[in-house]
Amino acid sequence: MKRLLIAGVIALPLLVLGALGVWFYLQTRPFSSAFQPQLVRLREPMDADALAERLAARKLVRNPRLLAWWVKRHGKAQITAGDYEFSPNQSLFEIADILIYERFTRNWVTIPEGWTIARIAERLHERGVVDKEEFLALCQQPQRFKDIGMPLPENLHLEGYLFPSTYRLPPGTGAEQAIRTMLNTTRQQVYLRYKDAMQQRGLSLHELLTIASMIEKEVLHDDERPRVASVIYNRLKINMPLQIDATVLYGIGSWKERVLYKDLKHPSPYNTYLNRGLPLGPIANPGLASVRAALQPEQTEYLFYVAQANGYHRFSRTYEEHLRAIREIRTARGE
Repeated sequence: MKRLLIAGVIALPLLVLGALGVWFYLQTRPFSSAFQPQLVRLREPMDADALAERLAARKLVRNPRLLAWWVKRHGKAQITAGDYEFSPNQSLFEIADILIYERFTRNWVTIPEGWTIARIAERLHERGVVDKEEFLALCQQPQRFKDIGMPLPENLHLEGYLFPSTYRLPPGTGAEQAIRTMLNTTRQQVYLRYKDAMQQRGLSLHELLTIASMIEKEVLHDDERPRVASVIYNRLKINMPLQIDATVLYGIGSWKERVLYKDLKHPSPYNTYLNRGLPLGPIANPGLASVRAALQPEQTEYLFYVAQANGYHRFSRTYEEHLRAIREIRTARGE
């Protein structure tokens, strides 16, 4: 009887330890076996508990309290700001190590709305994703990518067709793969999603992207995009030159804050002061807000707009109203 009692006393802690070990294993094992890398971007330092909850909500860890306890035990009560990459096939300890040792990722690249292919090439080159010259050369060969499954220009470049987003493009990805990734996103986010809407408006994909790109470069605030779109359509309807400064600058090949009168005379198929109708093609790569505005413009009678100091515009129906708006804005600026 005494031996049984001793055996029981020894066995109980072992059982507890065993159960604790099983629990610990279950709480720390990967959420799944799938490699599905996710970007977690911290713009500023974040409390370990708050970040752990965020990772749990994204199904990256099973036990946020355990993760927070572990990283704090290693001196990381505050997680350093930066870009991190996690996948649900990583264990809690693998994820913790990334945070503890500040293993920032270079696998993700953000392409903002309104960037040109030249600027995109610079960013990807800086990050070691592509060779800049190869990237630009391939952008001049759109038919190389005709298997993508959406209309691409035949005698132009891919300006406007590279969707602005945050992409997983590790260093060494290469120009062709990077371009294919962005084209496929345009196919999914624009062409397939808005194919019916384009047909209803009688727009080709090229025309849609061209209009959206002008809106993108002209407008700072999303709520104004449909109104600027209405001006573009109103002018096209009466065959009035669009007179959009951003197209002139694109044709010149450089960007500046103020367009001079001599710039307006620069001969280019993108100069919408000299040429009526749409320019030859997109002047930048537009985001979804501009695409939606091009498909759903406001119904107005406006033909003119002029920028104000706050980035918004004054809209006018007649040239006389437009001139008055210009004078008032200049007076307000002290010009």
